Amino acid sequence: MRHLSLLYWVALGVMGAISLFAMPGSFTLGILAGGLLTIANFNVLRRTIQKAFSSGKMGNPKNGKKVALIGTYYIRIALMGIIIYCLLATGLVDPVGMAIGLSTVVVGIFVFGILMAFKPSSREAL
Repeated sequence: MRHLSLLYWVALGVMGAISLFAMPGSFTLGILAGGLLTIANFNVLRRTIQKAFSSGKMGNPKNGKKVALIGTYYIRIALMGIIIYCLLATGLVDPVGMAIGLSTVVVGIFVFGILMAFKPSSREAL
């Protein structure tokens, strides 16, 4: 997870730096706001899932962890929607820049997958 986390921070930095020199300020702010939102959302999702499965009792229907996991999911999505709406409704950020910024984690995962595909395995030497 540490390598993946580094990759999406690098992706956000590269996209933000390129945008800073080539695009207007609202576009760059959209990339940065979208990237920060999606990184925060991804990290909250990861922690929620890790916490829910840490005890190993998710299969018990009487366990409240399933309900809490689903409730947290909907609250997280609703908050993301409200924040994105407020940013776009005020005209503070460019919608296309926001969409590009929201794809930051996807870009990081894609690059991570490519790096893992080309990483030599120890079994290849045998």
